[in-house]
Amino acid sequence: MEKWIRKIRRMSVSQLKALEVLLVSKNGMIEANDSIKKVGLKGKNLGGVFSSLSRQKVGNEYLISAWGRSEGGRGLRWKLNDGLDVNRLKKVVKEILL
Repeated sequence: MEKWIRKIRRMSVSQLKALEVLLVSKNGMIEANDSIKKVGLKGKNLGGVFSSLSRQKVGNEYLISAWGRSEGGRGLRWKLNDGLDVNRLKKVVKEILL
């Protein structure tokens, strides 16, 4: 098993749900506030989940990154790293969440 898959398997359910939201979003980008219902967290708890994902590395690259403030000015936009194999990552996350 590849090292990055083991890392994904150790993530919390909230992290996996947040990652899943990013994986199915248009252009791999979302505003944190748009993911409240899907992840089941809000406020600082939701920000903490995305922040922890932004510190995770797959190989030498970060999994996600902050992509500026949201349009409403509250919260951040988050973007999935373009260099990742999105289809493989989707499959792994989906298997774990089932």
